[in-house]
Amino acid sequence: MKKRKYMRSCILLAIACGLFAGCQTSQFRGEQHRLQLAEVKRLFSGHTVESFNLNTRNTSFTYYGPDGRVVQERLWSRRTGSWKLTADGQICLAFHKKEPRCRHIVRKGDRYYKVLPDESGKPVRIVRYRYFSPGNALAH
Repeated sequence: MKKRKYMRSCILLAIACGLFAGCQTSQFRGEQHRLQLAEVKRLFSGHTVESFNLNTRNTSFTYYGPDGRVVQERLWSRRTGSWKLTADGQICLAFHKKEPRCRHIVRKGDRYYKVLPDESGKPVRIVRYRYFSPGNALAH
């Protein structure tokens, strides 16, 4: 009797684990998750990030200093500016003393994207972040 109860408990536990695992997998397959402030800070602050612009097809490398300074190399040129985060998790970049441009970051599966809302407010992916490397890989 004890053995039968034990086996039934093991089977129920295995089914429950499979159901929960399936829910997590389907969440990552179809939906984007908009990152919150702490998540964006963890990914970018103190890291060199490789990004790919989905419109221009250009790759850039950007170092996001913990002090708010940013250095970017793209198209064989270097530019500097500043970066900050907003309370709702947007990352804001400003180059050449221009006004900062703020955008949300989303995760879909194991990929990260910068998004811009279209006319209807739906987020459209404009940049894919390919690699986050600790430290300043652009320091010469």
